[in-house]
Amino acid sequence: MRVSTKVFNSANQRGFTIVELLIVIVVIGILAAITIVAYNGIQNRAADTTVKSDLRNIANKLAVFQADNNRYPTAAQLDSLDFKLANKSYAISPATTMNFTYCYDNISTPTTFAVLGMSKSGNIFYVSDTSSVAAYTATWTTNSGTNCTNIAAGLTLNYNGYLSTDTTTGPWRAWTE
Repeated sequence: MRVSTKVFNSANQRGFTIVELLIVIVVIGILAAITIVAYNGIQNRAADTTVKSDLRNIANKLAVFQADNNRYPTAAQLDSLDFKLANKSYAISPATTMNFTYCYDNISTPTTFAVLGMSKSGNIFYVSDTSSVAAYTATWTTNSGTNCTNIAAGLTLNYNGYLSTDTTTGPWRAWTE
C-alpha cells in the first residue's frame, strides 16, 4: 500500500485578489442593470399594446351599438356593452387622474365619441368615431373634460372610468378582468 507523501505548501496556493473579485461583482451588476432596464421596457410596451387593444375593442363595441341604435351609448348604457379592460395595464397614479375616460357630445343622443386610456408606461392613447387608436399628443390634465375637448370640439366629459384612489366602487370594477 502506498501512502502519499505530498505535502501542500500554502505558498503555492493562489486565490482571487480583491481587485479581481470587485471586477466580477461590477460586471455582474452592470449585466443586472441592463436586464432590469430591458425588462421594464418590455413591460411598458406590453401595457401600451394592451391599452391600445382595449381601446380598439371598445370602439368596435361602440360601433355595433351605433349600428343597432343609430347613436352611441350614453354613460348609463356604457355598462351594458359587456366589454373588459385589463386594469393592470392602466396607470395608477397620479391619484387624481381618470385613467380611462369615455366622452361624447350629447347627453341624450350621442353622435360622436372618444375614449382615452392612460397606460402604466405613462403613454396616453385614444380612439374616436373618426379615428383609429392614436397617441394623445395634447397635455394630459387631471380635468378629464379638458382631455375630451382636446380630441374634438364639442366633446365633453360625460363618463369617468378608473380613478386610482377608487378601491371599492365605480364601474371600473365591472369592466376589469
